[in-house]
Formats: sequence, structure tokens, C-alpha cells
Amino acid sequence: MSQPFPQHEAELQAPSKFPTGTLVFGLILLVVGVLLLAGLLFGIQLNGPLLFIGLLGGAGLILIISGIVAARRTR
Repeated sequence: MSQPFPQHEAELQAPSKFPTGTLVFGLILLVVGVLLLAGLLFGIQLNGPLLFIGLLGGAGLILIISGIVAARRTR
């Protein structure tokens, strides 16, 4: 019986793409954290629903732009 070699399995895998969703999620968490710290340190009052709408709009824009860039690369 032959056993598969890990070297051959690594060669068959497609090259990994940049995880745009992970980047967007990380940016959302970073912005929320910075705004919460700014609110605590400087006494800024944050409007929760407006902040949420702005974050979702920005995240959607980043995802759309990254999708367009990825589509241009494959052509």
C-alpha cells in the first residue's frame, strides 16, 4: 500500500487568495474599538444606529471594490 506524501498534496493545492472578508471584519472591529476608546477618553457621544449604518456601508463598499479588482485579475 502506498501512502500519500505531504509534499505532493501541497503541490496540488491552488494558491491561496487574499482573505478580503477577514480584512473587512478586522477593520470593522478596529474602527469600533477605536471609536469606543475615543468615546471613553474624550467624552465623545456616539450614535449607535448611525455608526452601525456607516460601518456596514463602508464594509459593503470595500467588498464590492475587492470583487471588481479580483474579477479584473482573472481576465
